[in-house]
Order: sequence, then C-alpha cells, then structure tokens
Amino acid sequence: MNKLRFVGVKFREDVFEQIEVIAKKEGKSLSEVVRNLVNKGLSERVLEENTDLIAQIIRQQLEIVLKPHVERLASLSSKGGHMSATATFLNVQALMDLVPSERRKDVREMYESARKKSAAYMRTRTDEWEEI
Repeated sequence: MNKLRFVGVKFREDVFEQIEVIAKKEGKSLSEVVRNLVNKGLSERVLEENTDLIAQIIRQQLEIVLKPHVERLASLSSKGGHMSATATFLNVQALMDLVPSERRKDVREMYESARKKSAAYMRTRTDEWEEI
C-alpha cells in the first residue's frame, strides 16, 4: 500500500468553493477530492504527452500488418492490367490475321465501342447489365 504524505495547499476562494461542492456532491472529504483531482490531472497530462508516441506505435503496427496485403493487391492489380493489355492486343492481332481484308472493320472504332461498354459495365450492378 502506498504511503500517504501530507502537503499544505492554498487555493483561490472560487476554486476552493468548487472543491467543496464536489466533496458534498460525492460525499467525500476535501482531501479525497483534492487527491482524486490531482491524480486525474496527472493521468491526463501523461496521456497528452504520450499521445504522439502512441499514435506513432499504432501507425507502425498497422503498417506491419497491412503492408503485405497492400503489396499483394498492387501485384494482383498489375498482373490484371498486363493480362488485360495482352488480351486486347491479342484480339486485335487475331482480327487482323484471321478476318479477310474485305470484311475487316476499323479496329479503333471496335476498340472504342468495347471500351465504352466495359466502362458502362463497371459502373452498373450485375443485374442491370442486360439493360446496357
């Protein structure tokens, strides 16, 4: 058990009256109220002084946990982009190689039409795709 030590403290009249009101309201002695207020103030001060440290620790821990997942998602996104570009150019190449020249259409027009349809598709819910 912690040893209690005595110290005399002087308060302004208005502050002393506030302490008396708190003591009466809580049914405690003036000494108890003053001790509680000082303890609360010290705790808040420690918290305020260490908030930046706590925030830094939390940021570091979040980075440790999230970084592998973020890197994995970036890698998957990059692979998806490469696959999409490959598929686009493969389709164009197939159209150019396999469709007779008299039946070929302008590839740029087909690409723009397909790009617009895919953008519209990405903006809609799946059950609305039939309407586009």
